[in-house]
Amino acid sequence: MDPRHLYRSVSTVSTATVWTQRTLSGMGLTTSNNTLANTEDDVENIDLQPLSTPEQELDVNPTDVPQNTATQVQEGEDNRGSGPDNRDTISNSKSSTAKSMRLTNIWWLEIVSCLLVVAMIAALVGTIQPYQGQPLSRWPYSLPINTIVSFYSEVMRAAMVLVLGDCLSQLKWSWFTSPRPLHHLEHYDNASRGPWGSLGFLWAIRLRAILPSIGGIMMVLSVLLVPFTQQIVQFYSCTILDATLSASIPKTNFASAGYNGAAVSIVPSAQAVINSGVYDSEIKQVPFTCPTGNCTFARVYRSMGWCSHCEDVSDQIEVRSSKEGAVNFTLPSNLSAIPGSSTFVMGASDYTIQAILGWNKNGTAHPLSDTPWGKRGFGAAECSVDPCVRSYTGIVKDGTFTETLISTSVTWDWKDYEDDSIDVACLNASEIQALQNAGCNFDPKKTVWVECDGARATAMPRSECIYQAVGPQVSHLFGYLSTMFNGELGYAPGALYGPAILQTIFQGGNVTYSTIDDMFNRIAQSLTVWAREQGTRNVTGQVYMSNTCVNARWGWLACPLSLMLGTVIFLAWTMDHTRRNEGSRQDYKSSPLALLFHRLGEVGNEGPISDIASSGELQKKAKAMRVVFQGTDDVWRFTEVEQLDTSGAKKPRV
Repeated sequence: MDPRHLYRSVSTVSTATVWTQRTLSGMGLTTSNNTLANTEDDVENIDLQPLSTPEQELDVNPTDVPQNTATQVQEGEDNRGSGPDNRDTISNSKSSTAKSMRLTNIWWLEIVSCLLVVAMIAALVGTIQPYQGQPLSRWPYSLPINTIVSFYSEVMRAAMVLVLGDCLSQLKWSWFTSPRPLHHLEHYDNASRGPWGSLGFLWAIRLRAILPSIGGIMMVLSVLLVPFTQQIVQFYSCTILDATLSASIPKTNFASAGYNGAAVSIVPSAQAVINSGVYDSEIKQVPFTCPTGNCTFARVYRSMGWCSHCEDVSDQIEVRSSKEGAVNFTLPSNLSAIPGSSTFVMGASDYTIQAILGWNKNGTAHPLSDTPWGKRGFGAAECSVDPCVRSYTGIVKDGTFTETLISTSVTWDWKDYEDDSIDVACLNASEIQALQNAGCNFDPKKTVWVECDGARATAMPRSECIYQAVGPQVSHLFGYLSTMFNGELGYAPGALYGPAILQTIFQGGNVTYSTIDDMFNRIAQSLTVWAREQGTRNVTGQVYMSNTCVNARWGWLACPLSLMLGTVIFLAWTMDHTRRNEGSRQDYKSSPLALLFHRLGEVGNEGPISDIASSGELQKKAKAMRVVFQGTDDVWRFTEVEQLDTSGAKKPRV
């Protein structure tokens, strides 16, 4: 029977019958239209039915019922009275209930979720920033940094999807306050579940509503959150300072050339390094100690050593021709070269080593080589090796040491038996003052080297600040060089004869000033390395270890920040929209119970309805009900089969 036909007249209802109806009403039940009895004897035969809703109220005529009985019925029914006026009262009650609900009660979980998104971004920045540019070995946590970043991003995405899903679910109630296709209900539900459902939702509503469309777009874009967040952290190979280790390279404050006071010449080991400067094409490097293969000696350091100086003296050559047409090339020192028999000649003169090439006058016939001297046909160079202070910086990279010569300072007169120079930059204030008090007048801001032999006994500073050269070392070195570079080399096309060392320097006719200058530079460098190895001092450097460092690419944070800001704005906009829209003021969101308690039907034919505006109340009421999904007459529906009373005991439905 149609529930709308359950309205009844109580004009013939006895007082007992009215009392029975009140009792059943309190139990949530009512009587059927064909079983209502007129006497107390008929009470046992009453067919119990669920209590009707306001739209199914009994049509009671108060004029047909005694005044006191009508009053009792009205009191027992409370707000479940009859007539349109009562329905208006219930409608006003619904509106009042919805308006009275506070936004914080409805949206507290979403607000907390937004705060969680903000907290995760702050935690992400706070976790990565202190270790930007730092090695992974300094990472203090047992979990890898990628794992923590993934955790942050997953929590952010989960909280963001919760906010977006609940907002979209709540917006569907206001969407249907106007006539809409029923399948939009499913699209809204799918959109609240994730990005794929949001794509179908956006296609279904065709962007006809700005606010839900923004929510759907945000839901789709949420898939970018995790990959973009993980792009923030980048790893790269780096080297870090290891303060527990140290690097060192030798240095010396004394210019030794291998003369020990007893040998006629310099010691054989010094001779060997000088010879290597002639025959080896590479510059000899000082030995080093670097435990990791990556070290730096960034500060400029000084060492006593040897420096070469060469000069092109080709303009001093005098070309002489004999009556027979022979050509002779002669230097002021009388060192001469004659084409053919003595084409290339080397010798010593006034503590310098000279080399002269003589092939033909002005290069008129048969150029010797495609070099300045070879094309011209003659040339000469003059070189010397003297004690000096050499300033360096050094670096060891991947096990290879590179030492860069910054400058050289030659301040010694090698003719003196002993000459000391003081490095002003090495002195402290008290040492500078002591030297000035002892008669050494110099400006420490402008002076680099100071010679204060007269103050030696009273004010000489620490030995590491004093650089020393002695005459015998220089003179014995020159003696060896003058013996080594002495001789004549004969040359003719296809024929070469003379000392092996001169053949090496001659280079098949490619000798020129630059090749001789490079050779003497290698000799000075090799002898300096040898002298430093004989010393007892070291330069210390910093040791670096190869590691993997963390780099933060903050540009990738733009995506999470934009999504966070969009989520906050979308939530605030949704809260304001639902507050102003009467159809979505209730706290239903995605609850399926709301659909069960609000049946689909035409106006006046909805069946039982509910005025509960809170999803919590819906859940509370649902906990007190037991239903079954069953088919009756080929129609499947949820049917209530039993109800729980306030004590928790099951009460069967009749």
